[in-house]
Amino acid sequence: MEIRKAKVQGFCFGVAITVKKAEEAIAQRDDVTTLGHVVHNPQMVASLADRGLRNASSIDDVEGGALFVRAHGLPIEVFEKAKEKGLEIIDATCPMVTKIHVQAEKLRADGYKIVVVGDPNHPEVKGTLSHVPGAWCIETVEDVAKLPRASRMGVVVQSTYSRDRFVDIVRALSERYYDVRAVNTICTDTNNRQNEAMRLAKEVDVMIVVGGKNSANTKHLAELAETHGARAYHIENPAELREAWFDGVKVAGLMSGASTPGWLLDETERRMEELSRQPA
Repeated sequence: MEIRKAKVQGFCFGVAITVKKAEEAIAQRDDVTTLGHVVHNPQMVASLADRGLRNASSIDDVEGGALFVRAHGLPIEVFEKAKEKGLEIIDATCPMVTKIHVQAEKLRADGYKIVVVGDPNHPEVKGTLSHVPGAWCIETVEDVAKLPRASRMGVVVQSTYSRDRFVDIVRALSERYYDVRAVNTICTDTNNRQNEAMRLAKEVDVMIVVGGKNSANTKHLAELAETHGARAYHIENPAELREAWFDGVKVAGLMSGASTPGWLLDETERRMEELSRQPA
């Protein structure tokens, strides 16, 4: 069985920066706490926890030391509360996420009603909404019909959202509202990975996508592979691979989400090779 790997693999630059900052922080001090997982990858989260990174569910639970702000960012009110408590803030928000905040604020300053496209429960989206109070959040094309009336609509999108879905939503908004100004804030890495998923899916029989089950960008990659011709499986580690998936398969694809370390891809590739050599 031939294994074809996507051209874009491993950490995106934003996650790489965040992980590096986290490793540096816990190497220098033993009182670093993050709210929620630093990245959406269980192996990386476990590794950082083993080296001393604490995790709290609320800023109220952080009594002292340093607050590490993960790649997805945090709502403004959390930053303010951290400062009130005298916590040192180590801000590792992904630059592409910060860009969304800036673009949303610019649109609001220009008089647009803001719409944030994305998962309202995702930490990145929660952070974005805190920068533009009163903004509307929608996740699907069907949500457009539920929005109130407005004259001018400014649109930004979650950095890891599906590009095709975003295009469909902007089209639906343009059909309903007179003045719609949309800024495509899907990050470059996400775009590149989505392009790779579509390209590679047409060349392989089965696609293995490695990444956290709670990773939005990884989930979208598996969905794209399915819709472009490949049977896709979203796994977190090589132990989830099944021999039956590769029965009769001549060409298999392998790619990863933005929070997946390169070594995990290498282990997955080795396990795929082992399973393809299993006697029938």
